[in-house]
Amino acid sequence: MNTYWLTFTDGSNGACSGLNPYDAKIIAEKFTGKTVAGGKYDNIEAKTLPYPTSPMIWQFDHPVHGKCPSFCYTPKECAGRTSCPKRRACVE
Repeated sequence: MNTYWLTFTDGSNGACSGLNPYDAKIIAEKFTGKTVAGGKYDNIEAKTLPYPTSPMIWQFDHPVHGKCPSFCYTPKECAGRTSCPKRRACVE
């Protein structure tokens, strides 16, 4: 399960877990009642995040390990990356 940074048509943003960008899009739209910017499958305004962040729209809750903590404190800077771009992680 990945975390995606989504942009809505009203200009707001939020993070959502999903198997892929489209999955995160439909989950976020269901929970918020807003529309994610972009096309139906290809041009979705969803960028992968290295770690969960806030605001989190929906997050997978593993039955044994629970939810992953929100490690990313700068989601707009990290959006589109698979690892933290900082020399030292935000949690240090």
